Amino acid sequence: MKKVKRWTGLLLLWALVIGMLPLKASASGVSLTYRQTAQGDVILGLSGLGDGRTLYGVALEVTLAGTYAPAQISLSPADPLAYSPGYGAQVTSGGGKTKATLYLVSSLALNSGNALTLGALSVSGMGIIPESARVLLLDSDALTGGLANASLETVPVVQSSDTESPDLPFGASHSISAPQAAHGTYQVLSSARANQVVTVYVQPDAGYKLAALTVTAAGKPVALLDMGNGQYTFRMPDADVAMEAVFVDSGVYLPFTDIDEKHWAYGSIQYVYEHSMMKGTEDTRFSPDVSTDRSMIVTILHRLEGSPEEGQNVFTDVPAGVWYTAPVAWAAENKIVQGYGNGRFGPGDVITREQMVTFLHRYAKYKGYSVAASADLSQFRDLDTLSGFALEPMRWAVGCGLINGTGDGLLSPQGSATRAQAAAILARFCQNIH
Repeated sequence: MKKVKRWTGLLLLWALVIGMLPLKASASGVSLTYRQTAQGDVILGLSGLGDGRTLYGVALEVTLAGTYAPAQISLSPADPLAYSPGYGAQVTSGGGKTKATLYLVSSLALNSGNALTLGALSVSGMGIIPESARVLLLDSDALTGGLANASLETVPVVQSSDTESPDLPFGASHSISAPQAAHGTYQVLSSARANQVVTVYVQPDAGYKLAALTVTAAGKPVALLDMGNGQYTFRMPDADVAMEAVFVDSGVYLPFTDIDEKHWAYGSIQYVYEHSMMKGTEDTRFSPDVSTDRSMIVTILHRLEGSPEEGQNVFTDVPAGVWYTAPVAWAAENKIVQGYGNGRFGPGDVITREQMVTFLHRYAKYKGYSVAASADLSQFRDLDTLSGFALEPMRWAVGCGLINGTGDGLLSPQGSATRAQAAAILARFCQNIH
């Protein structure tokens, strides 16, 4: 990729919109730095920018070991509240490598001196250190020549000398062998550098649970730390490692006569039932096709949080002393729900698909989970029926696989969520969002 005309064209368009022209692009003397936090996040930065230089845009091409899909790779901006940068990525894979071209563009200065922290680079939520990098920097120093002939320049990738960060002596990159096991899956990087913290995400199939997860290097066990919610971490040794997972029957069976194992949401219903998130409408009936109301979804989130007693009831249509009073009060206190206005919450109203993902998006923010995923919704023919308040939550929900279209190019944001659909979305949320 000698020239970046597609990227520069896009960046120029952003520049015209936010009034950044004229521009100059150069990366001479710049290095891409990385450091790893104790939690395993890999923080990227740029050093050697030069005194007095102000950047408004960065295009960064990183080469990663392993093959990854575009949706797996993300760069979480270091200070989104201060910069509110435009962010995007273009990903190509081949030969066991992945190249991701990332860009940040802002109407405000991105740096305040010789260095710039870009943010946390991750693959499926796991920090990853680039093997190599090229960069294109945009500033306002020079003439109106523009970017017609601008190209990415190769820059060294070096460990950060930030004295406030722990001095972790990263070594050479080694492979991680992780053959998939029967009755479950687990996600992990295909390689990592020595001393890097590696995260493993485990997801048993419906009706199964993890019995054993082992990591070995040269025949010796590597210590695993259970972080909860199916997430495990280990520190990469200075050697190739092999992983093995064993899943066994969970022994959890449903008492409902109106669904069987052939039902498309059986596994999800089994999950929410096992984790006491949803019960049957009767002892032997789950009623998978019955619509779910707003109070039930809020109550489920309240159960996930351990049923805390906090918040005051601010809605005139939520009576005191009923089963959903405390959940709605808690959700309102923590800005997970806002109601319709005029003091109304509508507890018995059927919840729409866009309302449900909005509740989950706000709950994810409340928990401090990543909400960086963002899908292009232009593929859906009924996008104009999506309410403005639900645009960002729906992009996130589609981007991280919580919700899909209803077929024939439709998103159906105003459609109701049945109990089976709610179970599927909630199970995906608990298993995949961290």
